[in-house]
Amino acid sequence: MEHKTSTLNGDFGLVIEGVTRTDLANAAFQRDAFDLWTRHGGLLAVRGEDLTETTPDELVAWSDVFGAVENQSLAAREDKMVTGYPILRIGNTKDESGNRTAQFAKVPALTSDEDIRYNPETRRPVWHTDSTFRDNPPIGSVFHCRQAPPRGGETLFADTRGAYARLDDAKKSELAGLEAVCSLAHHDKKINLYSPDYPVLTPEQRAANPPRRVPVVLKHPVSGELALYGLNSSTCAVLPKGQAFSGDDLDTCDLEGVEHDSVRIWRDMLPYVTGPEFTVKWCWQPGDIVVWDNRCTIHAATGFDSEKHPREMWRLTLLDNTQSNQAHAAE
Repeated sequence: MEHKTSTLNGDFGLVIEGVTRTDLANAAFQRDAFDLWTRHGGLLAVRGEDLTETTPDELVAWSDVFGAVENQSLAAREDKMVTGYPILRIGNTKDESGNRTAQFAKVPALTSDEDIRYNPETRRPVWHTDSTFRDNPPIGSVFHCRQAPPRGGETLFADTRGAYARLDDAKKSELAGLEAVCSLAHHDKKINLYSPDYPVLTPEQRAANPPRRVPVVLKHPVSGELALYGLNSSTCAVLPKGQAFSGDDLDTCDLEGVEHDSVRIWRDMLPYVTGPEFTVKWCWQPGDIVVWDNRCTIHAATGFDSEKHPREMWRLTLLDNTQSNQAHAAE
């Protein structure tokens, strides 16, 4: 079948339509897809009727084109994984006993495209990069749509590569000297405050997942381009490189879900970074597979009528080959 390819916003983001499961396993198609992903700012979508039947094995193999699929569960999320696979279910689905089978956080739906831009007063949408709290943050993520509501539930993406490139030299210099302090405990508590079903870490889990520090400006190891980085619901402080952050300040962030005032450095840029010149709204159809590069994009979830309609997404986490090899060596 002939594919239709189109960009999503300038040179940011690309969608390939008419894709089949056979295409996903084709080496030439895989090479082209990886090249397009890199050249279009780390956002690639594939769509096709055949993809509604994608199996977990096929999804893992396709994801492995873009990075090494991480083969482990995150703390407090083990029961939300697809059995036997490193795939996290995200959505509102439940089993026959009424227990949630997917990770669910209730967020507002879009009322118009004006809602895509970050609102400093409501702090919505929750724009972020995945898992900056990890010791080796993942290089990317893959979403596969299993069930979609008739309206809502879109995923938003922003081009932090393009946004960084348009900053003035003084701002670039300021940001180059900063690090983001990212804590999984802070992340989970913050979400729990507006979505009480969301789990928080136990004291033991918190001890096993200490805060990590990542640069606010990251150089992409493949493209060589610089991009804004380090924004996550786990980001509890933004400090000069090497400056200490611990004690009562960290306890307040982790146990109460309160951000340090320094996070405003990142948040003050968000209305600019999430403006229409840098953003994409992806409206899901069953079967869609989207892969994004955490090193040069941020994204945000939007809500839907979760009382009336089911939504189930499968997510895989991608590491680079070095990180994957280190993880296996430690096992």
